[in-house]
Amino acid sequence: MSTLIGGAGAAVVAAFDTLLGLVIRTAPRILPGAPYLTPALGAVLVGYLILKPFPAAGGEGVPNYLIAVNRDRGKMRLRDALMKFPATILTLGCGGSGGIVGPLAHIGAGIGVFITKYAFRLTALREKGDLRMAAICGVSGTVSAIFHCPLGGGFFAAEILRRESMSYTDIFPAVMTGCVSFMVSAFGFGREPIFQVGAPAGTPPGILYAWLPLQAVIAGGMGMLFVFSFEKISTLLRRVLRKQPYPALAGSLFLCLLWFTDSGSVLSTSTPLFARLAGGNLAGLESSLYGGQNLALFLLLLVLLKIIATSFTVGSGMSGGFTGPLIVIGVGTGAMVSSVLGINSGSVEYYVLLACSTAGIMAAALNVPLAAILITARMFGYSYMLAAFIGSILAFLIFKNKTIYAYAATRWPCDNGEQPGRTRSEGK
Repeated sequence: MSTLIGGAGAAVVAAFDTLLGLVIRTAPRILPGAPYLTPALGAVLVGYLILKPFPAAGGEGVPNYLIAVNRDRGKMRLRDALMKFPATILTLGCGGSGGIVGPLAHIGAGIGVFITKYAFRLTALREKGDLRMAAICGVSGTVSAIFHCPLGGGFFAAEILRRESMSYTDIFPAVMTGCVSFMVSAFGFGREPIFQVGAPAGTPPGILYAWLPLQAVIAGGMGMLFVFSFEKISTLLRRVLRKQPYPALAGSLFLCLLWFTDSGSVLSTSTPLFARLAGGNLAGLESSLYGGQNLALFLLLLVLLKIIATSFTVGSGMSGGFTGPLIVIGVGTGAMVSSVLGINSGSVEYYVLLACSTAGIMAAALNVPLAAILITARMFGYSYMLAAFIGSILAFLIFKNKTIYAYAATRWPCDNGEQPGRTRSEGK
């Protein structure tokens, strides 16, 4: 079953990435006279056509997986997982700010459960307890295909379930699924990892590691700012505008304003911005700050705008993930600190700060310290694992009492009328 689910996860990621790229390129052409209205168009389409009849297709995606595994023994509806596909593509393709990891995790888990149920039905075997494992393997398959990191995908799927402890019975099948997914994605489809950093090999001066605890605290603080922003914005939209598509349309108005003011680099998946920061190509960035010349201030502005844009997108009920924006915010925060310290972009020292910041913000906001280390080391190279370890562990120990999923799970009701983050007895 791990082999089948891993192959399916790799296929889902490949199809999703291809279609998303196509929509991102073509969506602004629909409104040639006013491309800044594209986010509003996406909100109307997603709100009316998908979220109104299928509410569970909105939001981040991972909370649905957490509820299914921790409370419902792995039971997930294939319909919700399949509708998550067009909901996310339209949201991100039309300019909504978000990531792909959370939605694809939901899709992968739903497909994994469906494959397992169907296979067990054909073989007349009992499925008790195995649907839960199928959901875990489904998440591992998609995450591993995104990052080309089987260990990171397996630990992400298992670690995000329990903050204090993990089970080997969860990790081993998840890692097996991740290995199959990675091989199918890399060798079967010939695809590259979606997140890549061209970090040079080398050893930075030892004195630089004295700055890494500070970098970890700053990155973790940005993660907590993300949590706070999402909580406040989503709560406001949920209380004022309860029925779709009105919350989605209201959230898109801020995105239209960003597009209109030429701040579109923080919209959608922010792939061009991530590529520029990850490549150390910061020349000329400061000149875009309304004539200013302060690179660190401009990077701080980009980070804050990405936080707010993602909070409006996912907080309004539209479909988008947290992990991708957190990675963009992490590299932006690391670049900001390197600019303050006078470190040249593109140097080994620059990438050490970026690796520390990226791992730190994921560990703080998602509470997945081990997965954050493995995924960051895969993106930057394993010579940066020490920086990732310092950033992840310190940020997790300081900020582990809060996770963004504690708030994302209670924003919008599921299609069964319950609040996702509450048990049935609490709902009553």
